Amino acid sequence: MGALRDLAAHTYAMFRPPAKQTVSEWADKHRVLVSESSAEPGRWRTDRAPYQREIMDSFTQPGIWQIVIMASSQTGKSECEINMLGCAIDNDPGPMLYIQPTDKVAEDYSKRRIQPMINACPTLRNKVYKARSRDAMNTVTMKTFPGGSLAIIGANSPADLASKPVRYIFMDETDRFPASAGTEGDPQELAERRTETFRDNRKIVKTSTPTIKGRSKIEADYMSGTQEEWHTQCPYCHEFSFIRFDNIRFEKEEHKTETGETDYVVNSVAWRCPVCQHDIPEHEAKRLPAKWVSKNPKALKNGIRSFRLNAFMSPWSDWKDICWKFLKARKDPEKLKVFHNTVLGESWEVRIDSGIDEELFNRREYYEAEVPNGVLVLTMGVDTQDNRLEYEVVGWDRNGQSWGISRGVIPGRADAPGTWEEVDDLLDREWKTQKGIGLKILATFIDSGGHHTTSIYRECAKRQTKRIWPIKGEKGEGKPECYAMKRAGGMTEAPKFMLGVDAGKEGIMYEAGIKEPGPRYMHFPMDYRAGYNREFFKGLISERMEIHRRGGKAQVVWEQFYERNEPLDCRNYARAAYRFFNWHFDELERTVNGVTEEKVITQAEDTKRRQRHIVSRGIRV
Repeated sequence: MGALRDLAAHTYAMFRPPAKQTVSEWADKHRVLVSESSAEPGRWRTDRAPYQREIMDSFTQPGIWQIVIMASSQTGKSECEINMLGCAIDNDPGPMLYIQPTDKVAEDYSKRRIQPMINACPTLRNKVYKARSRDAMNTVTMKTFPGGSLAIIGANSPADLASKPVRYIFMDETDRFPASAGTEGDPQELAERRTETFRDNRKIVKTSTPTIKGRSKIEADYMSGTQEEWHTQCPYCHEFSFIRFDNIRFEKEEHKTETGETDYVVNSVAWRCPVCQHDIPEHEAKRLPAKWVSKNPKALKNGIRSFRLNAFMSPWSDWKDICWKFLKARKDPEKLKVFHNTVLGESWEVRIDSGIDEELFNRREYYEAEVPNGVLVLTMGVDTQDNRLEYEVVGWDRNGQSWGISRGVIPGRADAPGTWEEVDDLLDREWKTQKGIGLKILATFIDSGGHHTTSIYRECAKRQTKRIWPIKGEKGEGKPECYAMKRAGGMTEAPKFMLGVDAGKEGIMYEAGIKEPGPRYMHFPMDYRAGYNREFFKGLISERMEIHRRGGKAQVVWEQFYERNEPLDCRNYARAAYRFFNWHFDELERTVNGVTEEKVITQAEDTKRRQRHIVSRGIRV
């Protein structure tokens, strides 16, 4: 029965005359937004966000077979896609595929967005077969209707991607798709092959926020299309321009929260026209005439239209909130990446200026003590080689500003007792502040890779009270910076941590480019005894992020261009040790200033961390 139904749908779709009603006309007439998925429930109004009209209507435009929407969050890109879906079911049905990044997301999306849309539209509710017990014609992930069917699947399901022919494909958040569906290859390519039977009347819609420049799938698809931007007309010079964050001007106030963090209040925001330099307030800019402007109109001949939007165009955005998000994210590369992707609708790129290692070497400074003013906590990163350990001790304040304290080499194998005696000397040492207060290293991460993994686990287990933990690095985009692994050996084995080393390297390169002292700025000592020579800085800036294409797939790779990268690894481990724990900075500050004689500093209060016995035992004065 299923095969006959698909054949009938295929035949029906091939000979049915094309729909005359545009998607925006259909949506304005039939679409109803529901409270489960919309902040503004009620009848759909395309005029609420006028830029959506051209995007939606390109779906019924003759000669167009692919529509690409590269946009920030909360611009309505998914709603445009759902309207295209509903219009096709109602006016020009056929076999359809709706793809989300994973099966779980697909099922949730069907429940939260697609089924409520069908239920709220009488014209669709009467056509889509209702779910009945023991009836596979309408399930969470399969909807059937006269002339066609809709399968809602995850991009991680190779069997679903490579099965029956389809006429319509809707892909949501393509940059979150896995690189391969199992072992079958690129999910997008697998899905697109299913439309070959319908080559004369197929439609493929792709939407996503972008990710990393050079690897972003939606950016590549956008560049292959008409590259249309929503341009706003300046009321002074009457020129049309795309509103970019670089042209946003705002006034802010800074204040400290109860926890000592910096927060902001944005008082005013305006768009500065890039042509005549006049400032236009948000409320006025959002009401100005606007239109789509294509940067690559030749792509129309290929049947591909592509659109780009950011949050400044959205009627649901608040420009003050956008600026506040930027201020909160600007010192953290991970948060700044998310801001670029989800708010600006732009891909993220890490740039490493040439000569940055020399610049860092030349800005070394004299410290007034072993531990300079500003440091509240010390951490250490240790890199393991076959014949030596390399280490760096780093000081930190509450805002991620760092001070290199000492770096050096411990000769010997990691399974040699004498080597660990020197590690103990570092862990037991008290590093003096200008006031003569001694600070100990409160967290050490040591690399457990290589040929001495068992020895490192054993030695760390012996020293759990000294807060030294073995780590293992994980390469690859999207890996968390640090997380604890479960202990297989119970209390006789030290807790182990997994480090997303690529995320850490990205953060270090970002911080190396900060020019002024403050949050996340890097300080280094002038004293030659601390070990910060030219070789250290070459090793610190020894890798760069590259985009490699292998088998047609783009991959983010950290490429080593200087032979000695141990300083980068040591800083990465010390940085992860600082960022993982929940430091009580107020108590640390009182201790460093000599206010108390002795304090126990608990690093983690939540139940999970207590169960892992990840605790900081104190700083002694």
